[in-house]
Amino acid sequence: MSKMLQNALEEQRNYYSQKLLAIGVYNQQVLNQMTLTELKEEYQYFYHTKTQKKVREPKVKKQN
Repeated sequence: MSKMLQNALEEQRNYYSQKLLAIGVYNQQVLNQMTLTELKEEYQYFYHTKTQKKVREPKVKKQN
């Protein structure tokens, strides 16, 4: 593998690892054991998955 490709892969790995560390999902030991593909998938899950929020309607007081 060329040196440029190795550097690019290492930079990607560092980027995804730092992002996942920043939100506190994994620790460094776990991240070191993950493949680059796994890191990318986890990053996509936590940073690009929109959470579903239920819209609550305001409570209306009943008048008797």
